[in-house]
Amino acid sequence: MRWKNRRQRPKDLISASEMACYDYCAEQWRLEYGLGLEPANGKSLAAGDRHHARKAVAERVAGGSIRLGRALVLLAALGLLLWLAFTR
Repeated sequence: MRWKNRRQRPKDLISASEMACYDYCAEQWRLEYGLGLEPANGKSLAAGDRHHARKAVAERVAGGSIRLGRALVLLAALGLLLWLAFTR
């Protein structure tokens, strides 16, 4: 869940993104979260969001394809068993 600014969430809640930002550069954390300044690489951040959204769609499609494949294998096995039972 994304928060527009720090005032919309409880004060004792720290996001993983915020911790990673502080771990990477304490000054960046101070500017972004302490002073509320926007990051200068907004276009790169937006591109990363789009990339991850596309990747999530691909993961959902792949998961659905795997489930469909398993269902088809089970259906084929069931058909084979029925064919063997009725041809004897």
